[in-house]
Amino acid sequence: MPWNLDGISNAQGGSGATFINPDDAFSGDQGASTLLGKLYRAQWQDWKDRFSPYIDKLANKASDPGFLNEQSTQAAASVRSTYDNVQAGMETQRQGYGLNQTAAQQGSEQRKMALGRSADSNAAYNNARISARDLQDQVLAGGMGLNNIPQAGQGQ
Repeated sequence: MPWNLDGISNAQGGSGATFINPDDAFSGDQGASTLLGKLYRAQWQDWKDRFSPYIDKLANKASDPGFLNEQSTQAAASVRSTYDNVQAGMETQRQGYGLNQTAAQQGSEQRKMALGRSADSNAAYNNARISARDLQDQVLAGGMGLNNIPQAGQGQ
């Protein structure tokens, strides 16, 4: 009776349609060799179906010149969004206490927030760019295993 490997699913959600009959090992002079060849071809096809797409994604990230800018821009935007949320939270807190700032206090707070936003945004941009470049270098050098594949970019 042949073994049905239909229950083994690959990464794309399909299923393998490989049938292997262990009795083939006893058919003819080359039965075992033929069976071993079928097994190796099935393993190779399984690897190409399941792991090759991830290797291709890594290779594309490693050679994509826009990857650095994409990651850097995302990191800087995240920092700016955080500063916007902090500023809105501070305003809500002041309103809750019934406090009003003078024009000088508002100007001072805005300058302080702008300086922090600019410095932290630039630092995040630069650090993300360095990290993205390190990732590309590791992929090109072969230092990235399948366990280290980013799921959706470094900023998420």
